[in-house]
Amino acid sequence: MTGKMPTGYMLLKLGRIIKRPYVLACLPVSSLLAYWAFGEIALIIIAILLPLALIALGQMGSSAVWLNSETDELTGSLLRDGLIAWVDNAAPQAAKADREIAVISLVIDDLDNLENRFGRAMRDTVVEETANRIRGFLREEDVIARINPGFAIGLKNVRAPETEILLQLARRLQSIFDEPFCEGPTRTYCSMSLGLASECHVKGKGGANLVAGAQRACELAAVSGPGSVRVYSEGLSGIRASDVDTARELSGALETGEIFAWFQPQLKTGTNVVTGFEALARWHHPERGVIAPGAFLEDIEKAGLSQRLAEVILKQSLTALTAWDAAGFDVPSISVNFSSEELRNPRLPDYVRWELDRHNIDPQRLVVEVLESVVAATSEDIISRTLNALSQIGCRIDLDDFGTGYTSFINIRRFNVGRIKIDRSLVSHLDRDDAQNRMVSALLAFSRELKIDALAEGVETKEEVEALKLLNCQEIQGYVAARPMPLGETLLWLEEVAPPTSTRPKLRSVK
Repeated sequence: MTGKMPTGYMLLKLGRIIKRPYVLACLPVSSLLAYWAFGEIALIIIAILLPLALIALGQMGSSAVWLNSETDELTGSLLRDGLIAWVDNAAPQAAKADREIAVISLVIDDLDNLENRFGRAMRDTVVEETANRIRGFLREEDVIARINPGFAIGLKNVRAPETEILLQLARRLQSIFDEPFCEGPTRTYCSMSLGLASECHVKGKGGANLVAGAQRACELAAVSGPGSVRVYSEGLSGIRASDVDTARELSGALETGEIFAWFQPQLKTGTNVVTGFEALARWHHPERGVIAPGAFLEDIEKAGLSQRLAEVILKQSLTALTAWDAAGFDVPSISVNFSSEELRNPRLPDYVRWELDRHNIDPQRLVVEVLESVVAATSEDIISRTLNALSQIGCRIDLDDFGTGYTSFINIRRFNVGRIKIDRSLVSHLDRDDAQNRMVSALLAFSRELKIDALAEGVETKEEVEALKLLNCQEIQGYVAARPMPLGETLLWLEEVAPPTSTRPKLRSVK
């Protein structure tokens, strides 16, 4: 896909080229060559039209200081200073038409992880192609800028204070990622998180404040989970994670209950039959709201708090099973993620056994989830012994994010894997993408031959559910069923989706 440059932008670029000293120095020679080749008519045309063109382009350039800014080498986009200059130049014009300027800041979710998996060439391809797709989306009067780690878009003539229009525009902008990115034979899908800010949202005037506001909203969107959108408000400007001791804050959050488990259901494909829930950590920050694990798990590991987090999530998961049982719901299992650091703890199996006994839970109802990358990379006997000990207790082993690593048949047998969870990057768009469909079909055939179960993660549409059903995928997990939710909400959700067989008073939501 090739990007579409706005006409006005191209004319201004042409003006910059024509006005360069070495180009002007060549004009007399060009005029003489034109006279020799085409006669007096060509000389007259150049003598009259060229000065007029230079005057017109000069006037355009003088009203667009932003054009003289440097551009990004990879994408050809403006940089931060250029976008700020564009906003400062366009704002008075928009005000005359009773309109505003808005800025959308966006980041490509998990871009660093993409590079780790596929290499620098794929990262550059995704960044460059993203710039081209954005250009194809924009109007001629709008601009794009490269502001690491993502992009920013300047929107001219936005009606104030139509925040809803901006949100609709953001959702449409996210649709440019519906098609995969390709680098040679490698294909992958991406998502983006966005932050929005228009002049009515920002207290201080000027391009610098507007761009900074959009970036701040984008930062908060990125930590809220892939594909999130946030609108800037003045209350966001004072929040700075660097102002606090991260390790101390996280430790306090674990002890005070700010970090706790949310639960996402797993269903039999095409039905409302619940096969289990997955426990996912969430941080209910008193100022920043609910934060997804991708924003704090790395800091948890750096602070040496992984073991404590595992204890918190395991206890709350087993408590959830007890609560569902007491309410009469049939929830066969709960899945809990364990990192490589947690699996290096030789006392983990004994601790898990003790918690299972304390909660009176059958070990087969606890599913231990391990990333495929951990299993593929490990040669450590301690991790192998830990997983085997958990399996001997009776716990089931799931291989998470399957299809993104390099797991061998031997490792699947070695770690007694009972189920593979097909990664969301492979499930996305499989109803419309033949290559994705064939890949998932091969993984499902692989699981059947090995007599292990398979679950598709990140299922978001009914069409994907139908495609998985045709491929005989037994279980699904994703937004199409439900988003992760606190324990209290799971009880209400189960009441609606999979009511208990025993008779008892219905649960009522409190409004």
